[in-house]
Amino acid sequence: MSVNNLDAIVATSPANVFYSSDLCPYGACFSLLTADGGEDAALVAPISGTTPIVLMSPPWISDIRYYGEFYNTTLFAGEPLSEAERKLVEAQASWEKSTPRDPVALLIGLFKERGITKGRIGIDETNLSPDHPFWKRAEAELPALVLVPARNIFSEMRLVKSEEELRRIKRAVQITEKAWDAALSAAGEGMTERSFCRIYESAVLSEGGVVSSKMGYYGSPIAFGRRTEFVDIALPSESRLVRGDVIRLDGGCGCDGYPCDMGRSAVLGDADQKTMRYWKALFRGESLAIEQAKPGVKASDLFDSAVTEVRKAGINHYRRHHTGHSWGIEGYEPFLIDPSNGRELEEGMVLCIETPYYEVGWGGLLHEDVVRITEDGSEYITAYEDELRRVG
Repeated sequence: MSVNNLDAIVATSPANVFYSSDLCPYGACFSLLTADGGEDAALVAPISGTTPIVLMSPPWISDIRYYGEFYNTTLFAGEPLSEAERKLVEAQASWEKSTPRDPVALLIGLFKERGITKGRIGIDETNLSPDHPFWKRAEAELPALVLVPARNIFSEMRLVKSEEELRRIKRAVQITEKAWDAALSAAGEGMTERSFCRIYESAVLSEGGVVSSKMGYYGSPIAFGRRTEFVDIALPSESRLVRGDVIRLDGGCGCDGYPCDMGRSAVLGDADQKTMRYWKALFRGESLAIEQAKPGVKASDLFDSAVTEVRKAGINHYRRHHTGHSWGIEGYEPFLIDPSNGRELEEGMVLCIETPYYEVGWGGLLHEDVVRITEDGSEYITAYEDELRRVG
């Protein structure tokens, strides 16, 4: 806020609300932070979405204003109550005092309460687009207040990770690695992808992670054999493992709101010459990019180094559109390691650096590591592996 000369800032997207409040929101939520500090922070949330607030992802912000309509019966809620139950009773009571329906009215009311009636306030326009009635209403009621689009400000903030974010990313990586190891240790000829994934998913859940899914179609990001030729495959099948098959992981679990994106390849038994040669080439390209990653280096330079090295090391026809990306709450964040990105790396960024290869009719290989940019270089968050793993 100081850098952008803002007196306050409002988050509206689920990711930015989570980033600014620690609440994984249900429905349309807004978080308000002021330049004066945490005392004046506030949340606007639907009364139908109290469970994440009181139980699953409690925010650090204590001032919560509810809107909409929903009824939890609290007439007979006598002690002893759990802390979460007590907060649920308090939430319902606070809403029923006035039963407000309009979240925009609550948000503008908060500006007035906090004395934010002039100066500059950043508005994350993700869920309050420029044509949303909020803008005209705020300008009419608070004409001395300057509203500044802030989505890009949040994007910039989120590129450099705090120690708490780093802890959560590391934990997601550790759980994914444990689950991958557990599944690989059980791998054997004739095992199906689904059986392999059941072991992987059970290990994720037992360690406190979340098996990520999108729209009900994406499961564990694992494939065997020629099915590894399909990019981002995440729909395990009854395809059975045979000796010489590649087993590939691309992604990982989530933990405390942060996902993992690592890539690993393994082989049941012995790898053939092509598989081994190609894996070594991909590993050398990825390793060189990680070795060169440090503050001040351009993303495009890492891309050039990785692709050139893979070609020199054994895949002379190798082509890629990117060799990595920044990582955070939403997975891919707006930072690709591609040939056109002249953005310089900064200390505290977390990057996923990768050199995938997919060949239709043969299969695919991937080695992808999660790294943190340090003061003078980079450090691995994923465990360092310099050999293609053999299992079974």
